[in-house]
Amino acid sequence: MDHLEDAGTAKLTAMAGDTFGKRISTRAETKAGKAVAKVRIRFTIIGATDTTFTGGESVATVATNSSGVAVAPALQAGEKTGKVTVRATVVGRTVPGLDYTATVTERAADKLARTSDAALTCTPGGEFANQVEVKATYQGAVADGVAATATLIKSADDPTANDKGPYFKDADGKAVRTLTGLKTDAEGLLKLPKLYADDTTGTFLLRVTTAGGATLTVELTVAAAETSSPSPSASPSA
Repeated sequence: MDHLEDAGTAKLTAMAGDTFGKRISTRAETKAGKAVAKVRIRFTIIGATDTTFTGGESVATVATNSSGVAVAPALQAGEKTGKVTVRATVVGRTVPGLDYTATVTERAADKLARTSDAALTCTPGGEFANQVEVKATYQGAVADGVAATATLIKSADDPTANDKGPYFKDADGKAVRTLTGLKTDAEGLLKLPKLYADDTTGTFLLRVTTAGGATLTVELTVAAAETSSPSPSASPSA
């Protein structure tokens, strides 16, 4: 045999933690371009990456079929994002290798929804009885390990953090209105910490965003407790 050719490998992209949907195909050929069967092709993942072949190996050896084609095992994306190089070489022969590039993208969600429709209300200076919990999905499937941010925003048109209204507390008990570094759990769920209200009444917005662009805006209401007016006394009978 003379050289290796790509055998129609499609674009290789997968989200961190997922299995790549496409596989690498390499064809062994003679100088005249004829297929060479029963040649052993070694596929090696090179460079600093935690992406592996299914089963956890970084090297796989596959014999070419009657069409001269060897198909590598499926790639399993690790958590490290970016480009991954897979090199195909011929076992036992000095034939130039063939490099393939696979891309690992960050875990993402395309939809966020609250897990409850309980109203989020509070009296000035109090704390909200219900914590906000959201579920993230990607193309209908659970989106686990997705990075998220929660911000109490100024308005629907101004996504900067508010300087008044509801707030979270940091480790020292100070008011914070932006939470970063959040991640959905194995079920795609994210439960936000307890919310508190300052003395400002009104309707406020909490916006949760994830990697991948999913966004959910939740309304919070701070209002004084309603005092029940005394019932009018029955008029004395004539």
